Amino acid sequence: MVSFWLQRFSTRTQFFIAIAGTGIFLVAVVLLGVRSYFLSNFTNYIAEQEQQRLQPVAAVFSEYYSNLVEQLSNRGVAQIDEAELWRMVLTNIQRDLLINPSRVNLDPALSFSELNLETLGGYRVFGVAIEDPVSVAVLSNGAIIATLSTVMPRGQMQPIDAVFSQQQEKALLWAGGFALAVAALVAWLLAIQLRKRLLLLRQNTQEIAAGNYQYFKQGKSLTENGTANDDIGELSLAINSLAETLANTENNRRQFMADIAHELRTPLTILKGELEAVEDDIRTPSKEFCQLLLQQTDQLNHLVQDLQSLAQVETMQYQWQPLDLNQLLVRIAQQIETQTEAAGLNIVYRGLANPVWVQADSNRLQQALMNLLQNSVRYTKAPGSIAIELQLDTAAKNVYIIIEDSAPGVSAEHIPHLFERFYRIDAHRQRATGGSGLGLAIVAQIIRAHSGTVQAKPSEMGGLSIQLKLPLLAKNEIQQN
Repeated sequence: MVSFWLQRFSTRTQFFIAIAGTGIFLVAVVLLGVRSYFLSNFTNYIAEQEQQRLQPVAAVFSEYYSNLVEQLSNRGVAQIDEAELWRMVLTNIQRDLLINPSRVNLDPALSFSELNLETLGGYRVFGVAIEDPVSVAVLSNGAIIATLSTVMPRGQMQPIDAVFSQQQEKALLWAGGFALAVAALVAWLLAIQLRKRLLLLRQNTQEIAAGNYQYFKQGKSLTENGTANDDIGELSLAINSLAETLANTENNRRQFMADIAHELRTPLTILKGELEAVEDDIRTPSKEFCQLLLQQTDQLNHLVQDLQSLAQVETMQYQWQPLDLNQLLVRIAQQIETQTEAAGLNIVYRGLANPVWVQADSNRLQQALMNLLQNSVRYTKAPGSIAIELQLDTAAKNVYIIIEDSAPGVSAEHIPHLFERFYRIDAHRQRATGGSGLGLAIVAQIIRAHSGTVQAKPSEMGGLSIQLKLPLLAKNEIQQN
């Protein structure tokens, strides 16, 4: 209900109500607490004043009681009724008040009608029962013999006490009003600042929604080095990061479409030109002519298959299960051996004695490894070599698959771009050998789906070295599967 009501106001007003309301509530609580504490202490102060007024009276009763007990003891009176004893004490006090008032130190403003004297045994010497009394003890030889009580002052207080109380209440009101004004001012300034920053974020997101991904503005919540100071700053950084990601995605999409159009245009242009030449009787259909058309058709078919494969590895659901990499690589090396022999290449596999388990989709991982090996077969000069090696990093719980080949190598400036779609070192050479420029992009996508990484670097054998890193499967996970 409160949130629905707040939505009727602007963001600035909502912030102001929230911050100022909290501040006002806290100030009110503090003021009430201070006032309650003051009243409690002031009540105790009044009670202590009354006790100070009662102390001389209690001292008089103590003195007369002790003297009377001593006199009776000297006379040999061993025991006397409590009521009679206190009646005699009161008689002695009244007598001295008439004969020698200076001997009895009593407050003249104190009325005995407001007093109550009651012994420990429950005998009321004089007075009536008092609710919420102010009491002092009456002592004899260090022992409590009775309790002297009076009524707790209510209503009218001493002039000096009333002035003090009024001054304290006035000071509290001024302090409370000042605190409330400061809280409201601070809340308003904070609300304005927060609204400015939110408006900036809204402007950024509106520009992004409109497709203007290059519209980046760092808000005031960001420091000069581009780091966030608070949650709004982190949100601003996240929006900027989102805009950059969308911009890169849009650029990649446009580049991807341009690359596809370019890849399709070349074989289609050749096909169209050859067919038009036949139609215009410039060329006569022959076996070589048909082979050329078939070659271009195969290239188109290969490109379409690679595009389909790339779409599948990006969107399909992987069938995860424990997989022994050692056994998989032995099988792949045997499958590729016929192609390496035909190309005049030698293939070597350096595996491990024990099984190496990973969580993987067997078909997709095999597809990635076959793509890498077929690339090596396609571009390695004969006579040459291809090596497959399996390495364990038990400390980091990772396994490495290293595939490297002999010359020719790849220049350092091309290596960071090898796994980009349609990237070619030599476009003419790759088309001539049937490459579409998607094989390594498919490999990278499959390995990333396996929570792994792929890295390329120059090989010590003279060619290219591709290193795949995959997380090892724990023993308990193998048993569970």
